[in-house]
Amino acid sequence: MSFTSVALQMVTVSLPILLGWCISKLGFMKAEFERELSRLLLQVALPCLVLSSALGDDVQLPSVADTFSLMGLSIVMYVVAIVIAFAVTAVLRVPKGTECSYRFAVLFGNAGFIGFPVVQAVLGKQALLYASIALIPLNIFMFTVGVMLFSGTRGGLKKQLRNLAACCKNPGLIASLVVLVIVLTGWTDWGVLGDSISIVGTMTTPAALLLMGSSIAKYHPLDMLTNWRAYVAVAFRLVIVPVACLAVARVWPGMTSMFITTLVLEMAMPVGSNGTLYCLQYGKDARPMMQCTFLSIICSILTIPLVTMLCG
Repeated sequence: MSFTSVALQMVTVSLPILLGWCISKLGFMKAEFERELSRLLLQVALPCLVLSSALGDDVQLPSVADTFSLMGLSIVMYVVAIVIAFAVTAVLRVPKGTECSYRFAVLFGNAGFIGFPVVQAVLGKQALLYASIALIPLNIFMFTVGVMLFSGTRGGLKKQLRNLAACCKNPGLIASLVVLVIVLTGWTDWGVLGDSISIVGTMTTPAALLLMGSSIAKYHPLDMLTNWRAYVAVAFRLVIVPVACLAVARVWPGMTSMFITTLVLEMAMPVGSNGTLYCLQYGKDARPMMQCTFLSIICSILTIPLVTMLCG
């Protein structure tokens, strides 16, 4: 796949984002509607999209060995990202109290809400299946390490176990676990039920892209462009972390080109939206987090084709 073809795919993905920005400015997407639509996507449509990736006669399931190899590589990638995230904040000498925002921005991309539509658009339905398997380690890291970045060690082991329990109730993770069962059993033919799930899942991509554009419209661009540390954090999030993960994937045994590209592309997504929610929940300054999120969404339109080309 050439740079031009990937770039055209990203332009195709970007136009609905622009449309979302326009209709938000025109007043068609109010804050309450956005909250309800986001809830519908995260709890219903996105899990259906995840399930549909493993359903159908044309789906080529990975072997059991490849499945656990994918999950193992995903875990290693996040360990690498954790090391990079802490190193970056140490070098940047970020103001006290904002370390959590920059670490989260470097470490966690929006691999589900944004990543799945992009992966499907660029690499197709088969890659979406691999991305769904990789979502399992991501959710565990997000609800444990991600929360600890903002909460510290308050609550100790009991608190972290509660976070892990909350992770287990996440609809996206549950859907990914069901996909894992499908892969292990080979039960891909769900008949009419599978077709219905696929229909619901198809609403995820257009609705998520419109919602992303509407979210961007809420930011004040000049306020989002004045923090030089945010540019550095975004550069690591969108380029350095994926390149480091690509280097690890190259030496990981049994990885095909499609496996590598899918996992690395998931690591190249814009900053995860949970970061802003965690800032508000734990009383942290949300401004750096929002700056990183805004910049990463805009810059990813260019960096995702570049990362895809690096993967070969």
